[in-house]
Amino acid sequence: MQVIMRKSDVIEVMEYEAIVYKGPGRKVDKDTFEELEELMLELSSEGRDGLDFLSLSSRKGIGKVIRARNYVGVLQMPSGRQLQILPKIHATKVDARAAMLKMLKTMREFPSKSFDATNLGSSKMSMFEIYIKLFLKEVSLLVRRGLKSDYRQLEENVRFYKGKMNFARQFTINHAHKERFFVTYDEYGIDCAENRILKKALLKIVGVATDAKNRKEARRLLEYFEGATESYTVVKDFASIFDSRKNGHYQIPLGWARLLLNDSNISNTTGNLNTQSLLFSMNQLFESYVGKIIEHHLGDKWEISLKGPIEYLFESGSFRLIPDIVVKYQDKRDGRKRTRIIDTKWKVLDYKNANFGISSSDMYQMFAYAKKYSCEQVVMIYPLVESLPDGIRDVKYTDGDVTVHIYMFDCVNGEEDLVCFLEGLDS
Repeated sequence: MQVIMRKSDVIEVMEYEAIVYKGPGRKVDKDTFEELEELMLELSSEGRDGLDFLSLSSRKGIGKVIRARNYVGVLQMPSGRQLQILPKIHATKVDARAAMLKMLKTMREFPSKSFDATNLGSSKMSMFEIYIKLFLKEVSLLVRRGLKSDYRQLEENVRFYKGKMNFARQFTINHAHKERFFVTYDEYGIDCAENRILKKALLKIVGVATDAKNRKEARRLLEYFEGATESYTVVKDFASIFDSRKNGHYQIPLGWARLLLNDSNISNTTGNLNTQSLLFSMNQLFESYVGKIIEHHLGDKWEISLKGPIEYLFESGSFRLIPDIVVKYQDKRDGRKRTRIIDTKWKVLDYKNANFGISSSDMYQMFAYAKKYSCEQVVMIYPLVESLPDGIRDVKYTDGDVTVHIYMFDCVNGEEDLVCFLEGLDS
């Protein structure tokens, strides 16, 4: 039986925020805290590391503390409560939601690309309901275009002969029933793998959606799928789908169905537990977002490579180096073609710490990049967070002919500033 949740069942926290049932932090009741703790332990015992996105510790005088870390999105617990995790950035919670949606649009694995992240970010819907809304929008477009129909081979024991006789089954089953025919025949209709999967996802939404409009829309769309059966072998149905001109328009809705039915490595926290998650690594989101900004704004000026080319620290092929972004550009001063490395780091910097808390290993890595890729400039891009004063955006470290720039990127309204900064390095 699926759980229908109330709006109050959504617990919203920022990345790295402490979740507690007593003391300072995001307070929840003891039952919810214990359910989260149990879920973490069960996921870990199944080998699927709930500790990747939640950490458990203890504070003197407070007791146990759960902290969200490095993953954002929605985790639905067995009781139906949802934990909604937003990225920790220099912004309000509304802006953080909008920024997260903008980042998600740039991920290759994220199905929808055409939606207004700002409007959805200011919506009062939970992130899970926003995901559902995006899926329903894509299915509605698909229905308007027309559902795919195909031939399906059926076997049936009938009174009237049609198709081809299955003699082996006929002799076995109907030796005493001469009036029946065990036949194999093709039936044309919408009961194909693509539609079975979408029907499964729509039925799930009717059971788990908290937003009344989403439930109503899912029921409306289900009427178009009456001729399809619900998929009971989702993995097998996905495996049977081949890309073709007939089903190209199914790509986005099926991508959403894959996420919502948990047949995806983005969301890998199901298994035997009665839980649903749509969680995304902030490291991957941030890297994808920055890379797409640079490609979009500077792709006509620079030769840009994402995740490559690969080099090795030693000639023996040991210790592989894979920068996030490698840029080839023409130096305005002397016209020579040069290389610049741009690397993204989703880490919270703090100006009160020595070197803002930038790790030595990260800086060693940047100098290794400079040596192996023969570049004079390396840029490390970190998110701008609340602990950093507004005036601090760019810090640089220089040794000889190598300069490492540290840039704090405003994930909400900083696209133009980032592009201006990168272009300014050429002058």
